[in-house]
Amino acid sequence: MKSLEAARDRAEEQLRAYTDPSGPYAFRTYDVSPLNTTDHLRPEDILAANLLSLTLKWHHVVPLYAAGEAPPQRLRTALDKALVAMRNAPAFEEIDSEEQLREVFEPLAEANRATQQVTGWTPVTVSKVLHRFAPHAVPIVDSRVRAFYGVRAGQEAELRSRQWRDIRQNLSWLEQLAERYPRSDGGVTSVLRIADILIWTPDGESESRAI
Repeated sequence: MKSLEAARDRAEEQLRAYTDPSGPYAFRTYDVSPLNTTDHLRPEDILAANLLSLTLKWHHVVPLYAAGEAPPQRLRTALDKALVAMRNAPAFEEIDSEEQLREVFEPLAEANRATQQVTGWTPVTVSKVLHRFAPHAVPIVDSRVRAFYGVRAGQEAELRSRQWRDIRQNLSWLEQLAERYPRSDGGVTSVLRIADILIWTPDGESESRAI
């Protein structure tokens, strides 16, 4: 298991590269406030997660909006419930205990469980769809974050716990970075997003994929 403390000395360089308007990253596309302010995800909100290296196609989205009570429709219902809950949740770093962490994240955990019967959907997909709507509360999950914290796929609760402890231990300087690197639309870049950028660009080098 690694720690964000190891990224502290190179954090400014990484963030300058990631937020550079001429750079290859998704900071000026994914990292803006969604136009949708309702309590229901729209198809385009789901497809926007492709800006973080997903490869969602029509057949991953259309079934969610079909009539019926099949697994895809149950997933969409769970996603909408998680959207509302996590949008109103406290900031990740402000959660006081691991018990509260479990309680706050139960709607997200339910959405993760709902992916098990829907082809092409995983907790990674859920995280990248919902982070745009609750960047203060929903951590982005993928193989690189799991590797950083030494957690296997399917152990999302343990991953959240390790990341929560790590962020709280490094909170003072992460908050300062969040203040210095606002989003391109003028919004605040969350501490969670700062942490994710530092994990994703471990050498301060430009990735071949926009993230």
